[in-house]
Amino acid sequence: MIDTKKRIVVLLGPPGAGKGTQAEFIKERFHIPHISTGEILREHIDKGTPLGIEADKFMHKGDLVPDDLVFDMLKERVQHKDCTHGALFDGFPRNVDQAEMFFQMDYVSSNAKVSAILIDIPDDEVIKRLSNRRYCPNCKSIYNLIHKVPQKKAGTAFLCDNCGTELEIRDDDKVETIKNRLNVFHNAAGPLIDYFIRKNVLHKVNGMISLEEVSRQIAKILE
Repeated sequence: MIDTKKRIVVLLGPPGAGKGTQAEFIKERFHIPHISTGEILREHIDKGTPLGIEADKFMHKGDLVPDDLVFDMLKERVQHKDCTHGALFDGFPRNVDQAEMFFQMDYVSSNAKVSAILIDIPDDEVIKRLSNRRYCPNCKSIYNLIHKVPQKKAGTAFLCDNCGTELEIRDDDKVETIKNRLNVFHNAAGPLIDYFIRKNVLHKVNGMISLEEVSRQIAKILE
């Protein structure tokens, strides 16, 4: 019997877990859109929609956009034709309150299979992965001193293979910043993960294995 339920996917994991790579894989493999709350916010603001105008008032002051406003944008987005067979949600829900709103949405609560996938890697691995990232301020190429080592050097400095510019460490990839980001993630994600466990929709994937194997495990969960 063919399963006609929508695939609703929520991808979770700390910074550096490879969520971007796996989101692209899920989108291509299962032909569902990758819905990013950040992109939706920017789109509404750029188009000057009533929701965008309201959201811009908060963002202009440096405040978080209220949950109900983001929720209204999501409800509008999932009415689009490309969401007929499901969607991958990125950036929502971020906490238990948002998760409760999420499960109350008709799109999620009716004829849908929800899978919350946690790509699990230890904090020391996150620090190792991110602190070894380098970027080119000129052509924006990204390198990693473990997996994608630049071939050019000038003394101890690494240079971009594409344009020869000296590579830099982004502020986000400095060790103290990474530790702060991990604290933020754990504080928000812990209760959210517990919530998904209670809902019986959480699937843990070991993020320490190869990207290809992570993709295979995710495909097995979603098929």
